[in-house]
Amino acid sequence: MQSRMTLRQLELFLALAGTPHLGQVASAVGLTPSAVSMAIKNLEETLETRLFDRINQKIILNEDGRLFLGRVEHLIMGLKESEKIFRDELLHGEIRIGVSSSIANYILPPMIYRFMEKYEGVTFKMETGNTREVVDLIEKGRVDMGFIEGECHSVDIEKEVFGTDELYVVTGDMALAREKSYPMEELWAKRWILREKGSGTREAFLRHLGDHAKLLNIFMELDETGGVKSVLSNKDTLACLSRFSVRNELKYGLLYRLNIEGLTFTRSLYTIRHRNKYISSLLREFISFTRHCEEFFGV
Repeated sequence: MQSRMTLRQLELFLALAGTPHLGQVASAVGLTPSAVSMAIKNLEETLETRLFDRINQKIILNEDGRLFLGRVEHLIMGLKESEKIFRDELLHGEIRIGVSSSIANYILPPMIYRFMEKYEGVTFKMETGNTREVVDLIEKGRVDMGFIEGECHSVDIEKEVFGTDELYVVTGDMALAREKSYPMEELWAKRWILREKGSGTREAFLRHLGDHAKLLNIFMELDETGGVKSVLSNKDTLACLSRFSVRNELKYGLLYRLNIEGLTFTRSLYTIRHRNKYISSLLREFISFTRHCEEFFGV
């Protein structure tokens, strides 16, 4: 005789009690009919009695089976409900994230809002910085997960694309605004305002320029996108910024986009986490959520 019965055996017993077709139950639970049959046989051996009669290719509760069902049905349902409650309770708590500034300001807030709306017991603690700084937070274990705009080559970090972005060359100088595309050669000598070194936006822009990046007249470097935008109304002043960060200014005519002949400045946005980070149920749910966030990338 087996020493104990298992919850899985009891769940299969309950399923067969309601559906007398072995094949249907097996299909519903993702097992083979022989596996279900063996589980019930082991349960019967544990109880030292038959619970079902096998009649006309159906498995029908006998008198002992009906007695057993009356004793355990409420217990099984109670255990399943307790399991659900516990799983739901695990989707409570704080997620610590490190986020590059453009993502932090223009992409992530509505995503976090939607997730918190779905799971009311969840809160977020966000630390912002450029790509290099967010990678450092991950490497030091200060955050659970990161969102970056630049490349990361650390052997200790796993990365995954979660969206795409395009950088726009923009100006507030109306004299530079025109529908016709610019050859980049006409713009090298203009006053370029760039984000600081370590910024994913800066790295993506310079990477697309390749060896020609050394021709760029970098007039000023600033740590914040807002600071960059604040000086673009000056004569002959340009910047290359995320489409998300300039959409309102473009909409209301505060900035103008310049098209560049033969160049588009696209980049991938990444989620990152330390390869040794334990993935809790809550973090796993949030990671899954970020993999289905296309609606947040519209402009």
